[in-house]
Amino acid sequence: MWTIRNRVALFLLTAMTCLAVVGCNVVRVSLNITLTPEDVAFITPGSTTLTDVVTKLGAPDAIGESETGMVATYRFLDLKYSRVNFGWLAKPWTPVDPDLIFSRTGLGVDAFQVAFDPRGVVVHSSFQRRLAGLPFYPYPF
Repeated sequence: MWTIRNRVALFLLTAMTCLAVVGCNVVRVSLNITLTPEDVAFITPGSTTLTDVVTKLGAPDAIGESETGMVATYRFLDLKYSRVNFGWLAKPWTPVDPDLIFSRTGLGVDAFQVAFDPRGVVVHSSFQRRLAGLPFYPYPF
């Protein structure tokens, strides 16, 4: 049997949960096509050429020189950003808009690099990944 006290407590808990959810933001940003190991499995050092790589992956973002030939770089970003503003809970009771934000983001660009010899044949290819596992940081603390 629900008493009035239990119903009021449930109502307040539901209202506070709804207010907290209003302050949530989740964003996903993708820049260029995200490359996976399956996308680049066709690359075989010693036999795959620059033309093969460009045909399958498209034009690289940058081509630079190296001591043994050239390096093609494909940059991509798959950023996930989430944030909760617990200041929304105090908004109905105070004229000040307090921000108590807990957020997590991973800034940085991933890259896939392919090294070629002077004839345009692949010598080496590898992914460069940014650091993962950043903790939540409370802001403004």
